[in-house]
Amino acid sequence: MTLCKLLYTSNRADASGDHEQIARIARGSARRNAEQGITGSLVYVEDSFIQVLEGPQDAVERVFENICCDFRHREIKLIDLVSVQARQFAEWHMGLLASSQNDPLYKELEQVKYLVTVNARTAAEHIRNLMGR
Repeated sequence: MTLCKLLYTSNRADASGDHEQIARIARGSARRNAEQGITGSLVYVEDSFIQVLEGPQDAVERVFENICCDFRHREIKLIDLVSVQARQFAEWHMGLLASSQNDPLYKELEQVKYLVTVNARTAAEHIRNLMGR
């Protein structure tokens, strides 16, 4: 079985929701991802999503296609899609890192948002490190 890792960014179409709504989305995604053998993490900062999905390539591509059709997202950008030998987020079917400006995690997630624009692999490593805290 070929494993792959996909990283994308998007902006939230409706910025009126709260962090609990994002947490519900992540919990629902975790249940669906578990059924398909997908692991990963969702970062939410400043009405932007940064997500890493990893697993069997056909399943990851199917999930990403569903995300592309989800009207809760706008300006979806595929940043990285690579074959991998091992999972980086094996412990999480959908981990969540979400922050608002008053949260100490905010600066770390802002850094992730910047890193995605310059080095996707480093951004994924940073997300993984934050998940392990």
